[in-house]
Amino acid sequence: MRTSPKGPWAHRFGALFFAILAGILVFWLLGFIVDDIGQIEGPQLADVEKRVLDQALLKQGEQIDKEIAAAATRIENQKARQALLRDSTTSSQQTMNQLLDMQKLNIQSNIKPSVEEQNALAQSQALFIANQSQYQALNEEIVKLTEDRRALEERRRAVEAGLAEQREVAGREFETLDRRHRLRIAAVQLLLLLPLLLAAVYSVIKWRATIYASLIYAFGVAILAKVIIVIHEHFPTRYFKYVLLLFSLGVVVRILVYLIRATASPRKEFLLKQYREAYERFLCPICEYPIRRGPMRYRFWDRRTIRKLAPSQQFPEATEDPYTCPSCGSGLFESCSKCQAARHSLLPFCDHCGQEKSLDPIAEATT
Repeated sequence: MRTSPKGPWAHRFGALFFAILAGILVFWLLGFIVDDIGQIEGPQLADVEKRVLDQALLKQGEQIDKEIAAAATRIENQKARQALLRDSTTSSQQTMNQLLDMQKLNIQSNIKPSVEEQNALAQSQALFIANQSQYQALNEEIVKLTEDRRALEERRRAVEAGLAEQREVAGREFETLDRRHRLRIAAVQLLLLLPLLLAAVYSVIKWRATIYASLIYAFGVAILAKVIIVIHEHFPTRYFKYVLLLFSLGVVVRILVYLIRATASPRKEFLLKQYREAYERFLCPICEYPIRRGPMRYRFWDRRTIRKLAPSQQFPEATEDPYTCPSCGSGLFESCSKCQAARHSLLPFCDHCGQEKSLDPIAEATT
């Protein structure tokens, strides 16, 4: 089994980077589509209230609101008139006081008041009395209007109490309709996303070993993330946590089954990597017993200490004799069928002549 050559590091990094970027763009694209579906108009609370609430009671409440507003306006107007009368009364009182002071001075000086002064004083007194009468009448009207407004507010509270019960019914009906609408939106969104997710799963299963595996995985992860977000947004938390836990459990079990199968029946590329690393450390690829061969026969090492041993001593060439692990009985070195030189029994190529050896019998023999 020959290993396919890999491209430059920059090309491999660029391929991974743009695969991730493609996944992000797919996630954004799906987000725009899902958001547009979510913009479909649903039930309106005003429409539900229009159907449930007593329209006669609503009109009665609106009429009472208008009467309350009108009463408040009349009260404000009367208070404004009171303020004007208060200013006029104050001015009349000041004028009358000044005329009285002048008459008092004239009487003390034995000067008889003129007819004009007497008329002015009489007019001031009459205006003061008239303003006082009007002010009192306005005050009584304000009191009456205030009582009328209080009665209207009592009627409004009674109407509002009757409408409150109906609004609760309308609110519950609206919540039911809105929940159904959101579930329909979620169903439409999932109707779009689930086929894409199934297609991504099928693509991963079928083409995960191809050169386009990174792109397929990026698309699959983007679609899966969007599906999880949609489910989280539209399904209650108490249900979503079960969906998420069941999905996570399924993923964990799937990975566990894969690892168990990979351990019991490892793939050839994993076996080759395991054998190659074991040979590099002079350990048996099957049981990790030290390969005591040739000059290495009387040395001692393990997986950790072999790296410390390598810099200080150069390993002499191994002998050309076949070698079998004394611990597990696995053949580790054998004679090449082409050049008759000693070659690694568990690696596919002879390091002398390049003769290839199938790994299938090796895998069957060591599993």
